[in-house]
Amino acid sequence: MTLTLGNDLTGLVSREVAAAESKTRGLGTSLTTGNDVFVEVVDAFLGNSLRDGEILLGAIAKNTAYGVNLLTVTDEYLKTIASLLQDSLKIISSAGSLLSTDKLAVLQKSLRTKKAQLNLLIKTADFDGKGLLKGDVRDIEIQVGLNVTDKLRIKVNDISKGKLFRSSIANTINRWIAEDYTRCRYYNSQSEVNQDLARNLSLVDAAGMNKGSGTGANPLTRREVATAISSLRDGNPSFLSLLNETLPQTISALKAMNCDFTNATIDQLSNAMARGNPALAGAKIEVINLLYDNSLINFFSVYGAAEIVFAKNIYTTALATIRAEQASIANQKQNLLSLADGLRATTNITQKAANSYLRADYVLTAQQYSETIRTLVAAITSLQAANKIPETAQRLIDALAR
Repeated sequence: MTLTLGNDLTGLVSREVAAAESKTRGLGTSLTTGNDVFVEVVDAFLGNSLRDGEILLGAIAKNTAYGVNLLTVTDEYLKTIASLLQDSLKIISSAGSLLSTDKLAVLQKSLRTKKAQLNLLIKTADFDGKGLLKGDVRDIEIQVGLNVTDKLRIKVNDISKGKLFRSSIANTINRWIAEDYTRCRYYNSQSEVNQDLARNLSLVDAAGMNKGSGTGANPLTRREVATAISSLRDGNPSFLSLLNETLPQTISALKAMNCDFTNATIDQLSNAMARGNPALAGAKIEVINLLYDNSLINFFSVYGAAEIVFAKNIYTTALATIRAEQASIANQKQNLLSLADGLRATTNITQKAANSYLRADYVLTAQQYSETIRTLVAAITSLQAANKIPETAQRLIDALAR
């Protein structure tokens, strides 16, 4: 039967041409963009939901990267601080073997220079506007999952304003007070103690200088310090040894009462530490230096040997603090890296699942594209055979088919 424009078969072929042309455009777009334009409604919903999850997981992965970078930068500062503390300990060790006033003056100046460098590093350690060693990173939450509760806290202790320079005696008494807040009447609750510990404040220093979170009417007293010494001296040889090496004036006062640190009563200890007033502010300077943060070292003191022991303890304790902080940061960093690995794996799986719904199968799409072109050519050829399509249009179709 001859094809004519009024024939139903002609109309059918024309519709086939139009459908094939439309499908060809869609398949071409799919091949070009990689996204299947013929995806069904349900598949599109599922695929786009998965892709949204992939985007969120990517943003969360950036959060973990932020935390890792922050901790990495902090650790670099701590390495430099540790090196300066080691240099300081070398200076202190040299002072122990020298008697020359001139040489001691050089060593003391060198030690003060190192301390100034340490304080400058602590003050200027910064990441994204946050003071890394000044308490700005005391409690930062890092989102590590899609749920609002999926968070990891990172923490770097505040070691600014002299907090790094704290004796082991002060640390020991701090732990003793932290066990029971009633041991220091400056604190009225355990929560007040915990607030100061969270800020890395020395409880002895905060209570003695009335600069902590305590709401008690009175600061730390000498009697409370004497009670702490009496409670801690048994079974703690290093504690007693350091007291004997760093408090020569107090030992002299105890000897005058026919006792020493091992057997003195609380009243005797309190009286031996006194210098005028019953409050801790009236204690001997050597006692205050041992208990308070950021004490000055004086190699030219009459008790120079005690000053050197005191200096060595301060800087050794500071180095131990930095090492503990480095270990904490390494642990936090490892936790973040482990979570980041899990996020990357989850993101990859989510991406593959989304692609299975939304992405074009290139082999299948190319095959369909080729088949549709052949259908289009065949249909147009049928119309041409009946002289129902111009020759110019045929050439355009031939070019498309190639």
